[in-house]
Amino acid sequence: MATGSAGPLPTSGGTELERIRSAVAVHFPVYETRVGPQSLLLAVHTDPASLQEKFDQLRQELWALGYIPLLRHEMGEDFIEVVRKPKVGRSRIWINLLLLAGTFATTVFAGALIYLTYVGAPGLTVVDFEYGALYFAAPVMMILGLHETAHYVMARRRHLDASLPYFIPVPPPFLFGTLGAFVSIREPFPDKKALFDVGVAGPLAGFVASIPVALAGLFLSIHSPVIPANYCGPSILGTTYGNLLIGTSFFWYFLSLFVPVTLVSLSPLALAGWVGIFVTAINLLPAGQLDGGHVFRALFGDRARFVSYAVVIMLFALGLFYTGWLFFAILVLLLGPRHPPPLNDVTPLGAPRFSVGALALAILVSGFVIVPLAVPPGSVGLSSTVAYPSSLPPGAVVAADIAVAIDNGDPVAHGYLVSASVTNVSVAGPNSTTIYLTGASFTSWAANSSWSFRLPQGTVVNLTGSSVSLPSSDFITVNATGSHTATVEVVYTNSEAARAAILTFSVSQFCATSGTGTASTSVTAQFS
Repeated sequence: MATGSAGPLPTSGGTELERIRSAVAVHFPVYETRVGPQSLLLAVHTDPASLQEKFDQLRQELWALGYIPLLRHEMGEDFIEVVRKPKVGRSRIWINLLLLAGTFATTVFAGALIYLTYVGAPGLTVVDFEYGALYFAAPVMMILGLHETAHYVMARRRHLDASLPYFIPVPPPFLFGTLGAFVSIREPFPDKKALFDVGVAGPLAGFVASIPVALAGLFLSIHSPVIPANYCGPSILGTTYGNLLIGTSFFWYFLSLFVPVTLVSLSPLALAGWVGIFVTAINLLPAGQLDGGHVFRALFGDRARFVSYAVVIMLFALGLFYTGWLFFAILVLLLGPRHPPPLNDVTPLGAPRFSVGALALAILVSGFVIVPLAVPPGSVGLSSTVAYPSSLPPGAVVAADIAVAIDNGDPVAHGYLVSASVTNVSVAGPNSTTIYLTGASFTSWAANSSWSFRLPQGTVVNLTGSSVSLPSSDFITVNATGSHTATVEVVYTNSEAARAAILTFSVSQFCATSGTGTASTSVTAQFS
């Protein structure tokens, strides 16, 4: 392939200019020639019926000679502007292969961590890497590979110079191990049809491949192992794999209707399908050089730039809910929010491509998620009520029956630990006065406290002291659906008399992020 030399076309000498003019005249009658500092502008006569075919032939001929033609329609006239082709570096397949191997390695590692969390294992083993590769890395790489292969094949069909896919590896703590892949188109798009076809081919292929992966994964998830609520999974640089939520798009909700609603957790294969659908949707955002940018530029011409600017503004706004959109918006700005026009920006697309464009828009809307990944907020409520036994337990001078209700406000089940303490004590003083114990007197009275916890699963735990906590093995599981509350029955007794005591109960959630998943409540027990 001839690359030509960079720089402006000559303005004198005639040989090169005549060669260009003659090449154009073979396909289009030329009736005026204008020589500029960087290009040659030729006014031509065109036939709409054969315009696209002849221009594409001219484009390929001039490209081989080191030039690029651009077709414009201005003031009722058609112009072909010819510029020199920029230098293009040689392809280095070893880079593609190296990135492919690196991405497979990072997705296998991510898949091993996901599978480890899925089965609730304590540490990574060879089996986790094997199943992580089978159920996550392989399907993710297949979806991305089909997406980019569709771009490549369509570009080749339209006689465009395209690179092999470049995969982007990202090691954990990035959950999925990759930021996707891309194909580099090394020459301008010849016309709007080529721009549309190449842009839409990848998302359609990736979306179709994601559906059976997602459905198979959802059916496997029916038989997911039951993981204890105190299992948090591996944690890498602050990312706890067992404490993450994925966003539910409209299309994901639709697919979930085909399986029972009593899923325990998503299998790695289902997560791979979710990744495919989500990646397809964000690639279809109508901005800049994204696939959606190609599609919308082909459909709506230069007016698509307004949509592109609006998408960038929207991404910055969505960054208030998910910080990843801020980085995505900056990336779109760096790559350029305004899509360059194809060489032939005149030939119309036709109704069938507008129909496919509507399908692409539907995939974008149905597959997009405002918050794709999130940590449960750790919302928990705690309340307590007090009653008194009709007769005191043996050895007790004062006693109270307390019901402590834990309300899980998160969309997933959690395990909680309960603790209790005495925070205030009053006794009868002379002349019917009330004395509040402090210092050694308070410590001595509170130390005689006895607590009997009856847990929802029927276990009874007896503890003594002024401040007690249930052992980690006696955690309380509170579901997120159906009855999202659990009640702990506590019998409090003390061998010393008192008029009243304030008892404070607290819960802490397993796997909660810093500052979340805790709650406390106090109850005043009136003993006399």
